[in-house]
Amino acid sequence: MLTKTFKSRLILQWCIYTGVVIFLLWFSLELHLLVKIFISDPTKITFLIALFFIGGTIHCGIRANYLSNQLNAIMDIEDNSLSWENDSSLPAEFLRTITKSLEGQTFKGEQSADNALLAEVFADQAHAQHEIGWFFTSLLVKLGLLGTVIGFVLMLGPLSTLKSFDIADVQGILTSMTAGMGVALNTTLVGLLGSMLLSFQYLLLDRGADEVVARTVHFMETELIPEKFKKA
Repeated sequence: MLTKTFKSRLILQWCIYTGVVIFLLWFSLELHLLVKIFISDPTKITFLIALFFIGGTIHCGIRANYLSNQLNAIMDIEDNSLSWENDSSLPAEFLRTITKSLEGQTFKGEQSADNALLAEVFADQAHAQHEIGWFFTSLLVKLGLLGTVIGFVLMLGPLSTLKSFDIADVQGILTSMTAGMGVALNTTLVGLLGSMLLSFQYLLLDRGADEVVARTVHFMETELIPEKFKKA
């Protein structure tokens, strides 16, 4: 028997997590940490990382709300407070598809392979659009590494202009090298943090989609199919 969970759990978890992240970002702004990072980046890669992170977070919120509604629907179907025959949710559509596939069959062995294939299709539908989210997650890391390479190029570039070891020339080169090192470290830091924060959100979505699929398939195997063959 599947564990009972409270409704709208997924969207509430996402809201709590996002609220904590927003508070940490606000606290960083108050300490002028983010301002220093963005201002000291001439490549603007950190702005691009932030843009992808915000877009990914918004996408996670939309998907969390959708999956939360689907999870609520299958829980209502389990409690017999919602009729899957008339509902428009994804689990209800899957159950109607299974019912159509069972028509004309007289024993369970005939439909096991077809049901397994339909369950795989249903799982793909539940996880739809998550692939692009995981792509954004890896993209943030790659953008951070790109910033690292560019930062090292900026750091080592001034060495080619060094003609003497005068104190003034060395100080100027060290200043330029420090700026390049700052770009390398800041972009790497922002990319890694953004990737970790975004990947946790998509992990929540994957777990929510898995629960929708598990509950729907469990209802199909324990309630829908036995009832159908009992009537047959």
